[in-house]
Amino acid sequence: MAPTFPIDKSYLVATWLAAAFWGAFTVVFINCMVSTITLHRRQLLKINTAAVIVLYCLATTHISLVLARAIQGFINHDEGNTVLYFADIARPINRSKDMVYITMIVLADSVVLWRCYIVWNKNLFVIALPTIMIIGTAISGYTAVGHWFQKDPLAGAQAAIHWAVAMLAMSMTTNIILTILTAGRIWYMSRKVGNLSGNTPYNKIILLIVESGLVMGVSKIIEFVLFQIAPGDGLSGLNALYIVMDSMPQIMGICPTFIIMVVNSGFTSMSLTSDGGRHGVAVPMVLVAAKPDGSMFTSTHSTLGTQQSEKV
Repeated sequence: MAPTFPIDKSYLVATWLAAAFWGAFTVVFINCMVSTITLHRRQLLKINTAAVIVLYCLATTHISLVLARAIQGFINHDEGNTVLYFADIARPINRSKDMVYITMIVLADSVVLWRCYIVWNKNLFVIALPTIMIIGTAISGYTAVGHWFQKDPLAGAQAAIHWAVAMLAMSMTTNIILTILTAGRIWYMSRKVGNLSGNTPYNKIILLIVESGLVMGVSKIIEFVLFQIAPGDGLSGLNALYIVMDSMPQIMGICPTFIIMVVNSGFTSMSLTSDGGRHGVAVPMVLVAAKPDGSMFTSTHSTLGTQQSEKV
């Protein structure tokens, strides 16, 4: 017997889970803004801070639409059947929610792309393929939603599904490629300066990037699989897709924002000690960056405010 999960229960769980993730995103967002303002890292303000603010605004808009759809579906609709209401994904409120969702996919993937671009010393060749894939993600996503704006949305339902599959597949692949490229570049630079032995700051940075990439990557893989097995009409079968889909905008906002927050903080850690055990001494965390002439340098930051640079 095939597994079943009603669509009304799926949307109920999705609303609760998306709200929980939005709360977590709010905490990360506030911390990111505080770290940016207090440290006065003006070279990070223009792009990173703008991206974080837009991501948070979009995520807040999305959770508002999720809540409005849940209220409409469980309380205010006139159809008399909650399942039929949620199964009709061509409704205006759902179209708006999906448009916000696709915009967040494109923006979040672009933040990950920008991070990879900086780590690779602004090498356009490295990010050429991911850039094309992000453009393809945007085209396929907006085209999929566009089919629901037709006079007869059901006529274009099959085409919309094919475009949606392409969008999810490209976004998932893009995140995997960018995570590998970014972590691989930092690993290579750490080998170049001979700091990959043991529990080094480079290993922590690589772990941070890989873990954040894995969170988004695994979430997108789960979403893609659930999309493939979800029923076309939403009236029967396994409808768990909507639990992940309504939570994804929050996850896609949390991961890039967390990375930017840590970068703004100078990769410092108060939980470890630089002298092997004395409490309260911050471990210097090393940030690898590119100089204007193309050479690389390492910048060591500590919570005491000292900094040394070494050309590589």
